[in-house]
Amino acid sequence: AEHGTVDKTGFIIFAGSPDGVMDEFHNPYAYNLFRLDTQGGHVTERITGHVLSGIEFPSINTSIDQITYNVSSNFDPALTPDGNILFSSVQANGSRAGGKGRAMLCVDNWDGAYPRPIYGNCDEEIGGASCKSQAKITFGDRKLVYVESPYMNWGVGQLAAVSWDAPYNKTYEKLSKDEGGLYRSPYPLPDDRMLVSYAERGDFGIYWFDCKNGKAGELVHNDPEWNDHQPAPIYIKYKPRWINTFTAGKNFGVTTVTYQPFDQVRVEGYPHSWATWICFDTALTDLPVGPYPHQRTKATKQGDVKAVRIVEGTQCVEPDASKFRAGAGSHLIGGARSSSNSGTAFQQRRIIGYQYVEDDGSVVTSQTADTPYYIQNLDERGMAVQTALAWAYLRPYHGRICSGCHDGSYRGRAFQNQHAKALYNWWYDDR
Repeated sequence: AEHGTVDKTGFIIFAGSPDGVMDEFHNPYAYNLFRLDTQGGHVTERITGHVLSGIEFPSINTSIDQITYNVSSNFDPALTPDGNILFSSVQANGSRAGGKGRAMLCVDNWDGAYPRPIYGNCDEEIGGASCKSQAKITFGDRKLVYVESPYMNWGVGQLAAVSWDAPYNKTYEKLSKDEGGLYRSPYPLPDDRMLVSYAERGDFGIYWFDCKNGKAGELVHNDPEWNDHQPAPIYIKYKPRWINTFTAGKNFGVTTVTYQPFDQVRVEGYPHSWATWICFDTALTDLPVGPYPHQRTKATKQGDVKAVRIVEGTQCVEPDASKFRAGAGSHLIGGARSSSNSGTAFQQRRIIGYQYVEDDGSVVTSQTADTPYYIQNLDERGMAVQTALAWAYLRPYHGRICSGCHDGSYRGRAFQNQHAKALYNWWYDDR
């Protein structure tokens, strides 16, 4: 078949962790999301017309493509009504949340090209450093329902929700009112009922959730010999919109551009293809000036940020945790889990490079794709005035856009027709 002419088909999205890796807390795993092409024959290439990276399996004529890149873990993928992938993401870069990290809820395209934090990534958001997992979206009132756990590696807790359309503190609510029991695996149905796995003490069973009274209601099934989890009712599922990253601009007003017209693996010898990102205004932020790592060291305006530093995170593969002197920085804000390796986490870092920032605050650059990274804003002395504490990544040949540091793309600025100097010079400068 010709490129771009194959009918739409489905994928399997799952979380997997390679052998021998450690996350940023030296747990013996680091999960990310993968996409399995069940049809074989390199369906993704035939649908989009673009060659994407993947783990090839010639014997069964298919491929597995890693679609997220986090130094800690991304897990619990679920399909949203609009065809995105909803998942939980542990963010533990540096001294984030006092060294404890955060588990936030994210969405991404099926190919990993457009990750967006939804809820749980910020200090002021309700829930703090609690784990947020197993998120689903209800049908009628479009609530984002999830399990809120007291510890990062727990899979059980209480049920909470925020509005899917306005995921802010003002829409947060605690759904479960009975603090004596524990919940898992919420599963909303089209008729506005919801199945849950619940245990008052130790034996989990499947129940209908009593939304009015905020507790487990009618029992559906409980095998006394087993814990019962992850109910998945069989019904006619909604058919999500097909979100093709390469035509997102035409369909949804979101500019996702293929900036690199060639494969730089062959040209420059890098291990991955490249991609491009742009920030319209590095000085645009709603974060305060303060002493903490996620805050600014000083106020900045357009022209004050002179360059950005791009820092890569590499996976920890050291099996001996004692080599990381855990607690060496406990007198600092990192707390007892800090280490001599990198402040508060067990990841290694290296500098990818630097990029000049225009006097209007805009910057655009290309770099290796499929690589976890974060950026730092630098002043005229080359000192960092603001540091991103969330791991970002790009997919091969793709582009990402940013409206500013923590300003939030949902406020509309990022997707307006902005005449940024960096983007203009990128296209028209002959140097």
